[in-house]
Amino acid sequence: MESDVLALAVSDPTPKPGNARGRRTRAQLVDAATACFGEYGYERTRIQDIVTRAGVSQGNFYRHFESKREIFLEALKPGLEDLLEARAGLQDHTDADALAADTVLYLRTYSRHRHILRVMREAAAVRSDGFDELWLQLRSNFVARTQGWLERLHADGRIGDGDFPQLAAVLGAMVEQVAYVQIGLPDRTPRDEEIQRIARVIGDVWHRALPPVPRKAANTRTANPKTANKKPPAKK
Repeated sequence: MESDVLALAVSDPTPKPGNARGRRTRAQLVDAATACFGEYGYERTRIQDIVTRAGVSQGNFYRHFESKREIFLEALKPGLEDLLEARAGLQDHTDADALAADTVLYLRTYSRHRHILRVMREAAAVRSDGFDELWLQLRSNFVARTQGWLERLHADGRIGDGDFPQLAAVLGAMVEQVAYVQIGLPDRTPRDEEIQRIARVIGDVWHRALPPVPRKAANTRTANPKTANKKPPAKK
């Protein structure tokens, strides 16, 4: 599933020049596009902005990319690959410290690509060039991983029963919003100690959200309301 989503994100029908100079020009364009999207956002970035920053002509741009959307997807590719890899490391623990450690890895990854990931979310919010569909598919992937984790824990008897699809969606939405607001939006990149602080709180919230395993009834008498108050027969 991950590869299908990623393939959708980075599909590129344009032939790529195979010589070293062509690859170098393409890389310059992608680097320039990443900077422009981070500075201006998706909607306000123009192809002219990209080629000016890259120091190439518009004709050269169209030798490598068909549109602004296509180069944005190419610029987005490293961030998506890294996030998918970070989420792949979700282990079957339930304690808050271990959950925080998993979250630190995810947030550090988000932080490295924070500008382009922020722009993707904002482009999705205004339904620009189909990025809402892409974002929903990526989100569905992350939610499915979390749901699978919850179901495995329940099957092992480590947590109680619950609405795992909805719980996974809520937990995922929390992480997405926190990453966007506290890492993607600020003017400066958060320091690592700030990321660890955020992750500790998220880990604690995830831990507390896990459905508890029901306590077994002490005996069948207290479990059955019809017999709970019935007195034992008198001794003869």
